[in-house]
Formats: sequence, structure tokens, C-alpha cells
Amino acid sequence: MVAGKMWRWASVGALLLILGQGGVARAAAPPNANLQDWIDGRDDLSRATRARWKKAIRLRFGGAAMNEDIPERPEIGVAKAILASAVFMDAPEKKAVDAAWEGWRGALGYVPPPIAVHYQLLTLQGRQPRGRPIDLAFKFPEYYNEEIAPELVAYWEQALEDGKIPDDALLETQEALQATRVKMRPLLLDKLRLMARLERDRQVAGPARKAEIQRDTEELEAELVRSFSKVTRRAAVVDPKRRPYDRLLIQLEDMGLAPTDEDRLLDPNTAPPPPIEVPAPPEPELPRAADGTPLAEPDAPPPVALPPQARAGAKVAPDDPVRGRSLLELAKAYARRLTDAVEGWLGTPYRWGNDTPKVGTDCSGFTRRLYAEVFRVPLPRVSRDQFRIGESVSRRDLAPGIWSSSTPRTGAG
Repeated sequence: MVAGKMWRWASVGALLLILGQGGVARAAAPPNANLQDWIDGRDDLSRATRARWKKAIRLRFGGAAMNEDIPERPEIGVAKAILASAVFMDAPEKKAVDAAWEGWRGALGYVPPPIAVHYQLLTLQGRQPRGRPIDLAFKFPEYYNEEIAPELVAYWEQALEDGKIPDDALLETQEALQATRVKMRPLLLDKLRLMARLERDRQVAGPARKAEIQRDTEELEAELVRSFSKVTRRAAVVDPKRRPYDRLLIQLEDMGLAPTDEDRLLDPNTAPPPPIEVPAPPEPELPRAADGTPLAEPDAPPPVALPPQARAGAKVAPDDPVRGRSLLELAKAYARRLTDAVEGWLGTPYRWGNDTPKVGTDCSGFTRRLYAEVFRVPLPRVSRDQFRIGESVSRRDLAPGIWSSSTPRTGAG
């Protein structure tokens, strides 16, 4: 449920993208480490916990857990992705290792690695998958999910090129692949908008943020070439020599869509939006006696008009977000609005790929809807792309509480 169980699955979407990379960023082991060394390299587990995981892995996988030849194969990446998610979910070791084993075995057969991971994560969440993993792969357009679609398309295309698809499954694979490409067109727009936004942000970013934008842009370019080359009608859309904004316009035209007002603000040739003028907060109306004397403070603070959020490329002075009012007052106003919005989601079950209150939502769908409704900030649909929007803050700079003028700002704030 939202505000409870949902938070346990918050990074599942991002974890699907670590296939072949050996684990999350906190793992110190090299990407090609075997399962035992990979667990040993995780600094987010205590020594005793690592020992329990290693024992469970050894009992289930046997020599495969220590084999130095196997880690180079993608199947071991499937096992690591499932185990990494299980660690995050605090799943029982035996249940998690059994799921990793089944995913590994499936990937050794004809199950695409993204589907093998997805299927086993459903079981770890206590959700009964419909059909077998291989059925889910061929019916993927019916169960379409933005988080794994790019990796699945890349796998399918490479397998077709290498001649690894059995003849009796060739037509079914090609049909599922084409249907998935069609469904990925809105996701392609999302990624092009993100690239244009990053390019616009680069104009006003500091050195550290510029370096982050460069890395994120390079990763996005590689993903477009790997997974979206045949999603678009024109090769210019995935041409890194063209400006992201121009490529966005081409894709919008090919889809029969007109640029939105937000799209036009991403044009690097236009001037940044003007500074936001924040109206002064209204004076509180207190109850008064017959002679006009205020009787008492009200039980609740008066409503506060919230300023619109700054758009990409806008130059906002350091004191602009709270012009004419205290930061505490603004934070309380946003907190009230956020609380009201979240209440409408209470009781919503976790459903991967959904973003509908009371029906179902996943982590990135939930955050996207809340940011749009509460803060008027558009976010990408996919969790990894949402991560790319913000500026990284080092662990040593993290601190609880609300920033004030007496607190040094060393991170993104």
C-alpha cells in the first residue's frame, strides 16, 4: 500500500537496469565478480548478514556460485539483479536465493534476462505472475512496462542478429518486438525531453553539475542507439550530432504532435523564463472583540499562495524561492499540499507500470504524479531518468531538517 508497503519496492525499477553490471552502486566488488565475491563486496550488509547470504547461495548454486568462468555470462547478471532487489526488499535469504536460481536457470534457456528478473521480482513481491516467464516475454506488449522495455528490445534485436531465436519462435518474437517498439514512442519522447532539459540546464550549471549532465547525456545517447533506433521513423532522432531539441521536434512531427509550451521552453535559443514574481502572503484575519481588539491566534495558519516552480534554464536568485516570506512558512504550505495529495493515494496497491490512485501504481508513477500535482514539476516516467533530473549530494552532505540561512549549503539543497 502507498505510504507503507510501496516504499519497500521503490528502487525495483532502477534495479532492473543493472543487468550485467553486477549490482547497485554501493557494491564494491567488480562487475564480473562471482556470486560469493559479489556478496562480500556489498558494504550495505553486515559481516553476519553476508555470511548468511553466502551460505544460502552456496547451498543453492553449488559450484556455480564460485565458478570464475560463469560471471562473464549475462545469466549471472540476472541472479545478481534479483539478489540486489531482494536485499533491498529485506526478503528472506532462502526465498531470495531460490528466486535468483530460477531466474538464472530461465536465462540459461530462452527467457530474455529482463523478463527473467521481472518475473522473479513479481514472485518476491507475493504477486502471482500470469503464465510462464517465456509467455510473459512473447506477450510483453500486453503487460508493457517502461522500465524494462528498452533492455528487452535491445536483447531481442541482438538475439535476432545473432540467430539465437529458434525458428518456431521467430515470427512470434518479431511481432512482439514490433508491437513493443510502437508502445515505446511516448517513452522516446520522454527521453528526448529529458535530454533537451539537461542541455538547457547545462547553460546555467556549475562545474560539478555540468560533469553530471555530461555523464547522463552520454548514457542517454547510448540508450537511444541501443534500444530506440527502430522505434523512430527517422535516424536523425538518435543522431548525437544534432541538438536534442531539434531531435525532439522531429519526433513530435513524426508522431503528429505539436510542441507544448513546456517543450518550447527547452529551446536553447530562447531566453530563459523571466524571474518568478511571488505575491506577498495575505495578512491573517484574526477574530476580534467588539472594540476591534484581536481575541486569539487562529487554530490553523492561513492558506499560503505557493509560487510556481522554476523551469529549466531559469536564473533564480538565491533568495527568490522565499521572496517576502519565511522558508518555514513556505515549507509548511507545501507540506499541507503534499499531505492532502498523498491522502488520495492511501490504500493504492503496488502495480508495476501503473500510476492511478486506488487502482495501482509503481514508484516512479507515484512520484511523477505527486510532483506534477503538488509542485507543478514535470518528471520523466522512468525512475532512472527521474534520478538524472536532480543534482547529486554526497553522503557527507546529507542532513535532516529544513535548510535556513544559518546552515551552509554544500549540496543541491
